[in-house]
Amino acid sequence: MAPSAITPANGTSGTKVAQRAYQINEQPFGTRKKMRVIIIGAGVSGLNFFKMSETKLSNIEVQCYEKKNDVGGTWLENRYAGCACDIPSVNYQYSWKPTIWSKYYSESPEIWQYLKTIEQENNFIQKYVKLMHTVISAEWKDEAGQWTITVTNNVTGDIFVDHCNVFLNGGGVLKLMHSANWDQSYDFTGKRIAVIGAGSSDHLYTWVRSPTWITAGFAQDFAAEDGRNFPYSDEQKEYLRNNPEAYLAYRKMIEKELNQRFSLIIKGTDEAENARSYSEGEMKRRMSKNPDLADKIIPKNFAVGCRRPTPGNGYLEALVGDKTTCFTETIKAVTPTGFVDHTGTEHAVDAIICATGFDTSWIPRFPLVVNSSDLRETWTKEGLSTYLSVAVPDVPNYFTFCGPYGPLGHGSFFPIIGRYTDYIIATISKMQIEGIQSLRPKRKVAQDFLNHASEFLKRTAWTDPCSSWFKNGQPEGTPTIYPGSRVSFLRLLKTPRYEDYDIVYDQDNTFAFLGNGFAIEEVDGSDMTYYLGQLKEVVDSSDLKARLRGTSEGATIL
Repeated sequence: MAPSAITPANGTSGTKVAQRAYQINEQPFGTRKKMRVIIIGAGVSGLNFFKMSETKLSNIEVQCYEKKNDVGGTWLENRYAGCACDIPSVNYQYSWKPTIWSKYYSESPEIWQYLKTIEQENNFIQKYVKLMHTVISAEWKDEAGQWTITVTNNVTGDIFVDHCNVFLNGGGVLKLMHSANWDQSYDFTGKRIAVIGAGSSDHLYTWVRSPTWITAGFAQDFAAEDGRNFPYSDEQKEYLRNNPEAYLAYRKMIEKELNQRFSLIIKGTDEAENARSYSEGEMKRRMSKNPDLADKIIPKNFAVGCRRPTPGNGYLEALVGDKTTCFTETIKAVTPTGFVDHTGTEHAVDAIICATGFDTSWIPRFPLVVNSSDLRETWTKEGLSTYLSVAVPDVPNYFTFCGPYGPLGHGSFFPIIGRYTDYIIATISKMQIEGIQSLRPKRKVAQDFLNHASEFLKRTAWTDPCSSWFKNGQPEGTPTIYPGSRVSFLRLLKTPRYEDYDIVYDQDNTFAFLGNGFAIEEVDGSDMTYYLGQLKEVVDSSDLKARLRGTSEGATIL
């Protein structure tokens, strides 16, 4: 039985079915039961799920709650000056919706417009999304066999309750702490600006609080000289537009380079040593005007890749420029007119920008309760637990798009989101067809995965003592990142391992879904001979029958 759509906050739901002798379900095998899915967030994950659910599922209700006033997630929130992606544009898009980009590395507005255009073409907001709505709690109780989701309307303040069979968290990995509401109307011309943090005016004061590797962007072999960004020419755009196979080949070449980067993460490899030597030489060359500052910024005790490399074409040159003052010591105080540096000197500025990063603690932003146990408290006391970054042990019907120990530093996120989506879609489909009420990852299996991750990650640069958001900013912390390459992860999630789940069925008989003995293809008009393969072109069946029908000539009696 599918949950009701929405009930008042003080309402109740759920009915008890009296026990009775087993009876055949009078429906064919393959019938999909109705299910309701609630997803948080209408960003890259949400939009992809909307599209794939329309393509691959049926008899499904989807409701998305998005806290902002539009779709786009990260690329709606991050609008600070110069905000751009460090992944080549052609590889930072859905495989089912390639487009022609203006630059090799695209800036935030263009990426957001790409996502917004997809929403508009598919009418996703009207069909699935409630904007300016925030999920404030989620609770699962086994006796009800469903999630109860409490939501607040950010405009009116009204609170209501919704229910679903499956709860998806597409709220994103990075919770931006300071610059989420960037004032795009502010004019920096002629202003004195203080930037707290290593981010990229009349004068700029900036702090680099800890050493970091500043490199060219990803897949720089295809970029301009020195790995710089470049605009695609009209001729190049036209070529890609008119040659889809060449466009795919181009994307695959760049994707291959992105995938090959994993070797430099492994300690002691030639790739790791070469990356360190090259990056150190480049940083010294670009900061030759201030070798003392270069010495403070270039890492001494961790390898390239310990934290996600910071692309910075032109950044290092600006850092040692005449209009920039760079501090590596802690800021002492903020005053009404500026700030006080570590020496006690006060500097007057017109604006202070806090580019101090993200909260990546993984602790849920709201109570997430299963049978009276809050996951926030469990993770705080016992540490993070995860099943392949897509689910949580002992938490039923709850899936995440890149939870803890996901492939966070492995290149473009779009193929990863695609794999998460396919995994979740396949699992929902199985639940619909096989009459499954709930699936929850087994605790032992999840612990086995964490044990493997802990041991393998010792081989990688991610465990070096850097301050990284892979470790929530703790130099000696545990990296919560996938223990392997990007290609390894894509292979791992290609086919769900249902043996890793505890499964509860809607009925006591596991095979009740077999129904009345017929298959769905025999009653819905679809191809009941699909197992022989698919026809590549339409064949006139009447003509075929006339040509190949048997005749009396040459016939024999069997």
